[in-house]
Amino acid sequence: MKKVIFSLLTVMAAGFFTINAQAQTTSALKVGVFNPDAIVARLPEYKDVQKKIEAFEKDSLGPRRDAIEYQYNRADSSYKADSAAKKSKQVLDYSNQQRQQYAYQLINWSQIVQNAERQKYAELANPLYEKVNKVFLEEVKAQKIPLVLKPDAITYVDDKVIV
Repeated sequence: MKKVIFSLLTVMAAGFFTINAQAQTTSALKVGVFNPDAIVARLPEYKDVQKKIEAFEKDSLGPRRDAIEYQYNRADSSYKADSAAKKSKQVLDYSNQQRQQYAYQLINWSQIVQNAERQKYAELANPLYEKVNKVFLEEVKAQKIPLVLKPDAITYVDDKVIV
């Protein structure tokens, strides 16, 4: 395990791209480009995170959706029965409000799933990001790189600069 982590750290260190940018009167500025997501995705522990998220989807989110669908059907039947029985407006409004609440959850289910998965991913992957960040900071200090950017932060590079 330590050999795998060490080899990944070596790849990460080699993956730093430094650009020497000359200012008018200052010395060269080292700029690094680093993508922590790419490093975390290559860690062996990341597969466990993916498996746990898939299990979370199957074991938690699936039954939750089934329960909401069941509650919607129950609320819909109740609303239709109350409407057919010509119950008071207050009862109909309450039944309709509950039905709409469940319908809203079903309509926006994909967003609910995305939020739940994102939250679970953050919870499970946080230790991996902490480990990568610790090594990253050590490497930045060792190479004395004062500026590190993420790849998506770079919008333009002069074609005269070799990256």
